[in-house]
Amino acid sequence: MYWYYKWPLIIILLLLGVGICSFLWRSCVAPAIVDDDSASGKKTEQVAGSNVSTPVTPQAGNNTATTMPAQPDSPTPATVVTPSSPVAVGITQLLNAANGQMLADKPLAARELARRALTSPGVVEFDQTWWRAATIINQANTIFMNSAAPCPEKQPYVIRSGDSLSRIAGQFHSSVGAIQRLNELSRTNPIIHPGNALQLLTGNWSIRVSKSQFALLLYLNNDLFRIFRVGIGRQDRTPVGTFAITSKIVHPAWTPPGKNIPYGDPENILGTHWMGLTPTGSTSQALRGYGIHGTWEPESIGTAASAGCIRMRNEEVEELYDFIPMPLDNAPQVPVTIFE
Repeated sequence: MYWYYKWPLIIILLLLGVGICSFLWRSCVAPAIVDDDSASGKKTEQVAGSNVSTPVTPQAGNNTATTMPAQPDSPTPATVVTPSSPVAVGITQLLNAANGQMLADKPLAARELARRALTSPGVVEFDQTWWRAATIINQANTIFMNSAAPCPEKQPYVIRSGDSLSRIAGQFHSSVGAIQRLNELSRTNPIIHPGNALQLLTGNWSIRVSKSQFALLLYLNNDLFRIFRVGIGRQDRTPVGTFAITSKIVHPAWTPPGKNIPYGDPENILGTHWMGLTPTGSTSQALRGYGIHGTWEPESIGTAASAGCIRMRNEEVEELYDFIPMPLDNAPQVPVTIFE
C-alpha cells in the first residue's frame, strides 16, 4: 500500500477510536462516579451568582449537632435576648430614657420607663439588665418615700380637728416616722394643722431576701419598690422559708443565750432597730429568734458575717422600719420570704 493511502487511513482509525472511547466514558464510567458521590453522603451547595457547586463540610468535632426543623406541635422557644437583638435594643433605649428622666428630676417618668424594661421579655431577675432597671426604680422610690414628691401610691388625707400623727398612722396601718418622711415634717417636733393635707403611702408591703445576692427586696402591692444591700449569716446560718414580721423595737437589747446586753453596750450587735420574724406556713416553727436589724459594722454588708439574722445599715433599717406597719391585731402582717 502506498504511503499516501496508509497515513490517511491510520488517522481515520485513530479518530474513530477516540470517539468510541469518549462515548463509552460518558455512558458507563461517569454516571458511576456521580452515583458514588451521592452514596457517600456528600452534599453540594449552590454558590450565588454562579453554577459552581461547593461541598458542605461538617464542623469539626465528634458532637456535631443537626438542627431539625420545628415540628408543628413543638412548644414556642423562650425569647433569647442578645445585645444586638431588637428586644435588647428596645430595653436599652428604655433604660437610657429612664436615666435621662432621673437627671431631669422627673422620678415618676423614670420609674415607669424602668418598670417597662424590668418586665420586658427575656429580662431575668438579678441579671445585668434587671439590676440596671431595678436601680433606677430604687432611686425613684427613695425620693417618693422621703419627700412630698407625688406618685400614684400616695393618697391625700385632710387633717381633722383632734387628729394626731399616731392616730392617723394607726388608721392607715402606717407609722409616725413614715408620715414624717412623706411630708417632710420635723422628726423632733412635727406640727400639723386641721385643714392641711398629708400624703400617705398606702398598700400592702412584702419582702423577699436573696441570700446569694445579699439583697432585700421591698414590694408594694407586688411591685418592686426598694432594694437594700444586706448581710446574712455565716456558715449558712440564715434559714430559708416564709416568715412574718411580728415585732418592732427601737434601740433593741441583744439577748443571746444566757445574756441580756442592753442597747448602747459595745457588745450589742443589733444596731438601732429590730424587726422580729416568726415562721409561717410550712416553715419549721423551731426557726424562731431571727430578725432584720441594723449593724455597727457597715463593712459587713454584702457578706456572710452574722449569727443568722438579716443585717442592714442603720440608716436603711430605720427607713424600712418606718414603713413596715406595727403588727397589731387590725394590721396585716408583712410577709418575708428568704431564699437562696
